[in-house]
Amino acid sequence: MGRTLGGVYRIKRHVAAGGFADLYEGWHEELETPVAVKVRRAIGLTGDSQDVARNDDYCFAHFKTEAILGFRLRDPHVVRVLDFRLEAKVEYLVMEWLDGKSLQVLADGRPMYWRRAVDLMAKAADAVASLHAAGWFHRDIKPDNFMVIGGGDDERVVLIDLGLVRQRPLAAPIVSQLAEPTAWIAHTPGYCAPEVYAQVGQKITTSPFTEASEVFALGVTLYKLITGRIPWVGHTAQQQQAEIAGGSPPIPLSQLGTRVPPELEHLLLRALGSDPSQRPSSAQAFARELRRVLVPSKPLPEVATARPPEAAQREDAGESPRRITAPPASPAKPVRPLGRLLRWAPLAFLLVLGWWLWLFVPAVPMELPVSDEPPPSPAPSPVMMTVPDLAPAIASSSPPPASTRRRPSLVDQLRRCPGAPSGTVALEVHGGLLVAIDSEPVRDDDAWHRCAARRLLGARDGLQIVNL
Repeated sequence: MGRTLGGVYRIKRHVAAGGFADLYEGWHEELETPVAVKVRRAIGLTGDSQDVARNDDYCFAHFKTEAILGFRLRDPHVVRVLDFRLEAKVEYLVMEWLDGKSLQVLADGRPMYWRRAVDLMAKAADAVASLHAAGWFHRDIKPDNFMVIGGGDDERVVLIDLGLVRQRPLAAPIVSQLAEPTAWIAHTPGYCAPEVYAQVGQKITTSPFTEASEVFALGVTLYKLITGRIPWVGHTAQQQQAEIAGGSPPIPLSQLGTRVPPELEHLLLRALGSDPSQRPSSAQAFARELRRVLVPSKPLPEVATARPPEAAQREDAGESPRRITAPPASPAKPVRPLGRLLRWAPLAFLLVLGWWLWLFVPAVPMELPVSDEPPPSPAPSPVMMTVPDLAPAIASSSPPPASTRRRPSLVDQLRRCPGAPSGTVALEVHGGLLVAIDSEPVRDDDAWHRCAARRLLGARDGLQIVNL
C-alpha cells in the first residue's frame, strides 16, 4: 500500500482478488480522482516449462484483451478502462472507480424480494446485451461481476471484470493468443451451462460460450438473488458440474419456501433448462421477459372506466369488444296539474297551522325556583402525599428511565421479521393498516407479511419506501 504506479496512480487499499489479478483502489495524483487499478498476478509457475509459458501467455492475452475492449467499448453498462501499462515486470490496467455495491454485496446473503431482484436482473441483462451487441461474450456472469450504482430513476447496473471476455469468431490481432488450453475452460462453478461442460476433457477449437450459455448464467444469478443460494444441491465444484452436465433440474422454489408469480417461475425454469433452444433467445429477450413479469402484478386502478377481465381477454385473442347497449327507455307519463298541487298540500297545512298557533295562543313564562340558601359545598376528599426518601441518590448508578431508552427504528423492526427481504420495499398503509407490500396485497399465510403488518399497525396512511 502507498506504492505509486506510473508516477500518478497511488495505491490506497486492496479491494478484491480474482483468478488472475488483484484489484486495488487507487488515486490519480494529477487529476485528483479515484481509480481502480487491476494488477495481474502470476499463476501456474510450477510444472512443465512449456505449460507454464503457455498458461502465462494465455493469462496475459486475456488481460490485454480486457484492457483493449474496456477502452474501446464506450457503454454506460460496461466498466470503462482508462489506461494499460507494463513496467518493471508489473502489468496493470486502470479503470473508472464505481461507487456502488455488487449484486452479491447488495443481497447480503439473504433472499431478495422477487420484484427487486427481477428489476435488477433486467438491468443486468441489458448490460450483457450491450456486450453481445459488440460481438463479445463475458463468460463469467455471476452476482460479483455486476455493480449497482446510483439510485431511484438514475440507478444502473454495470458489468465489470472483463478478464474472460471472448469474441467469436476470433479476431486478430487482439485475441490471437486466446486459444483455450486443451480440456481447460475458465469459469465459475455453478454458473456454467450444460453445453459448455460437455466439452470438458476434449480439445477445444472454438469457444463453447454462446448467448444461450450467457442466458443460463443470468438465470442462475437471478435464482441466487431470490433464494440466497444456487439452484443445485451439490456443494463442491465437482458435484455441481455433475448435476448441470447430467441435466438435473434446479431445486423447486416451493421446496425452499419462496413464493413468486407463476410466470416468473416458468421463465426461470426455461433459462435454467438443459436445452439451449428452450431458453430466451438472447440477453435482451431475457430482459424484456423479466420486465413483462413485473407489469401484470401491478393492480389496475379502481375506476368506473376499467375494463372487465373478460373484455381484456377477448381483445388479446383478437376479438372486437362487444358493446352493451341500454334498453330503450319507455316514454315518461305526463304529470297532471292536480298531482302537482297535492304534492305541496302537507307543507301548506303545516305552515297555516304554525301561523295560527303563533297568532292566537298566548306565551306563558316559565318560573324557576329560587332558593335563598347557598348550595351545599362538596365534601373535601383526602389528598395523598408521598414523602421522598431523604437518602442521597447516586445518579451515575441508577439506570436511565424507560422513556429515554432508544426505541428501535421501523427499519430495524422490519429487518427482524422472519423472511424479510433485502433492498427497497414499498409499504402501502390505509386506515392505519398495512394493505400492500410492493403493490401485492398482504397475505395472512406469509410470516413476513404478518410481521410487517404488526409493525405498521397504526402508522400514517400513504406509501412508505424503506431500504432493508
